[in-house]
Amino acid sequence: MFNDQQNYVTKEEVENSYEFKLIKKILKREYPWILDVVLPSDEEINNYALIFVDIVMDPYMLQRETGWPLNSYMKFYFTGDKNWLHSGDRYYYKTSYLTTMFGVPREETNPIQDNIEDIMKQVAKSPAIPSDLKLGKNRGLVVGQWEVPKMPMPDDAIFLQPD
Repeated sequence: MFNDQQNYVTKEEVENSYEFKLIKKILKREYPWILDVVLPSDEEINNYALIFVDIVMDPYMLQRETGWPLNSYMKFYFTGDKNWLHSGDRYYYKTSYLTTMFGVPREETNPIQDNIEDIMKQVAKSPAIPSDLKLGKNRGLVVGQWEVPKMPMPDDAIFLQPD
């Protein structure tokens, strides 16, 4: 566990920081398929020196943009029929890697994650943002998980055929 009281933050502190608000706004504008950027709970936010944020996304919109087919087994998650969804869970699916969701190699998905993390770093280091408006805790934001909220599956969704 990250135990640096000087750099300790609460979820509310990060959410209210101009830096985080700007990052969220830029990411949603740059990537329309990003629906939200979510912080971990107060209990988890200080577990590591980095702050792992979850990207809530529309996989169908990303698919239309990239042409990537979804892995065939994703149908089971996205239809919501299966009992592995926890009662009240607002997400159909969570993963650390886009390649788990999409049937393409990591070399194709990594540039998106890398660019998102570069945007977060650039905002944090930007001299255009006064230091009193930054989080100022020497804590960087990185992608933790990709989350798919409960949403209808469009008729034009493309899935890989099972082997």
